Amino acid sequence: MAAPPLHKLLMLEESVINSMAGNANFVTEFPFLKNVSTSAAKRTGCGKCSRRPSRRVQAVNAAKQQIVQMGKEKKVRLKKLLRAEKVRVRVGEAGRVTEYTF
Repeated sequence: MAAPPLHKLLMLEESVINSMAGNANFVTEFPFLKNVSTSAAKRTGCGKCSRRPSRRVQAVNAAKQQIVQMGKEKKVRLKKLLRAEKVRVRVGEAGRVTEYTF
């Protein structure tokens, strides 16, 4: 028997996407999350500190775009894995923030 949803509405923020990227079940189901986990890898040193956050933000935004563009079956599967009735994604594009709920 499937577990009941824990969340009526789950906001997919950076922390949730990073957690998903660290979970093998999500990465197998949604391969584009590999890019998030590799860009979030910690590196020592201070030489490129100013570049790393922008790569991380770009990777998370790209993952959000991929989630929004997924087909209906994949979105249903994502909601099931997240144990949520609805999922909301905020995507920033060209200076505007757009919300998608499915």
